[in-house]
Amino acid sequence: MDDFQNASERHLQDAELLFAQAPKRLANASHLFGLSAECSLKAIARKFKPSAKFGGPNGHIPGLFSELQNVSPMIGSNPDLVRHIASIQPQFANWNVAQRYASQTTFAEGTIADEQAGSNAAHLLMSNCVMGLI
Repeated sequence: MDDFQNASERHLQDAELLFAQAPKRLANASHLFGLSAECSLKAIARKFKPSAKFGGPNGHIPGLFSELQNVSPMIGSNPDLVRHIASIQPQFANWNVAQRYASQTTFAEGTIADEQAGSNAAHLLMSNCVMGLI
């Protein structure tokens, strides 16, 4: 079975290391920040619906944001959770899992900083959901 919570933590830790390096490893940091956020969101969905399945074009950010309510309708009935998820979405407006094939030169530090903030927010939201605080 997938362990989205563990994967989220691992990807976030590695992304932080890559983003802090000199020189910064922007492409891989971006990829891992996005995957971490994605795993956090999937862990949240599994908290509310353990049988939740993810796949197809909406199994990854950005489509995952809209797909969450289809996968786990209980998310949509929790206004605080919906608001928190919506606040994370803009930070990944330019992120796509296919960017793992893009050239390092196409990544901008400011964009990755936004993704870093979004990934950390998603991780905190996941932690709060798992502990039953939201």
